[in-house]
Amino acid sequence: MQKKSKISAAAILAAALLYIVRAGATDVCDFKDDLKKFSEVSGISESGRAEDIKNELDFRKSYLYKVMDCASNEASKFQSKVKSIKTDDGEIKTTRDRIASRFGEIIAYYQIQKNLIGDLGIGGSKIFSANLKSWRNSNYDPIVDLSNNFAIFVKNQDIIQTTENRFNQINLSLKVLELSENQRVRELLQEADKNLKLAKEKNNQAGEIFKNLIWPNNAYDLMISSLEYLKNAYGNFFSIGEETGKIMSASK
Repeated sequence: MQKKSKISAAAILAAALLYIVRAGATDVCDFKDDLKKFSEVSGISESGRAEDIKNELDFRKSYLYKVMDCASNEASKFQSKVKSIKTDDGEIKTTRDRIASRFGEIIAYYQIQKNLIGDLGIGGSKIFSANLKSWRNSNYDPIVDLSNNFAIFVKNQDIIQTTENRFNQINLSLKVLELSENQRVRELLQEADKNLKLAKEKNNQAGEIFKNLIWPNNAYDLMISSLEYLKNAYGNFFSIGEETGKIMSASK
């Protein structure tokens, strides 16, 4: 029963170590056989036999090397995605480059840690795994979260600009048609203007978070709120179109 308990604990430990490599890297690394082997060799060193100690240590090291390679590959993919983000905005470009640079630092850190694996013993390999997972939770996960939301943020800039252009076109058309002084039309236009300003305000708040690489943060919620205000603005545009249509039909 005691042996079965050790194997079960070993499997859980291996799964926890594997968890440090995110789903994004599963196309590069397949750990299924490693997890099975991990359960077989984990704890055999407790026999005290030199061969068992060597077999367990050799596997633990090879497993860690593979995990580090996968983690580095994953970080490189995220860095490439960030670098590929297109924008003409100078400030957003600076933020993009800062996030990409962070991934470069992470890749360098992984290489340094990988170089330490060769000198580890069995106990050291366990500590190494636990420290790596803790480090990722504190340093890697935040920048991944930031980079994913930043990509959404950049796309949202085009949506905001399109909405603003639409607002300006409607405003100009109403002036040309001499309908901008109609009370109902004016109210709807003011409401659209308010929604657009609130959308830009929430967007700017999210932008400050990315600019300063703040984590944890509420950037995603701010972006959702910004899009909601944009949706409301388009609702105002639709209402303006209906109202102007009624006015023009009545004047015929």
